[in-house]
Amino acid sequence: MKRLFAIIVNLYLFTLPSLLWAGEGLDVPEALDKKIPLEALSGLNLFFAKTYNENLWTYAIYCTVLMGVVGMVIALGTDVILKAIGMETHKIEHKE
Repeated sequence: MKRLFAIIVNLYLFTLPSLLWAGEGLDVPEALDKKIPLEALSGLNLFFAKTYNENLWTYAIYCTVLMGVVGMVIALGTDVILKAIGMETHKIEHKE
């Protein structure tokens, strides 16, 4: 029984993947070596463009945090507007 199991596992791990050609024919993707020209930029645009050119990880972290902050500002603004027109905006308690 163990020998049959070993044969099936070997067949599954070594033989079947060699029969599949899912990745064949694809070109190697090009590297992300794009640089943003900084001549006409100033302020926040210059800050983010420099960050993008120098370190993509830091740029990704800045963008992620900024998206979260913008989402919170939109949610709080919506909350204030809905309270101003008389709607209740509180957490809903789910009872089963």
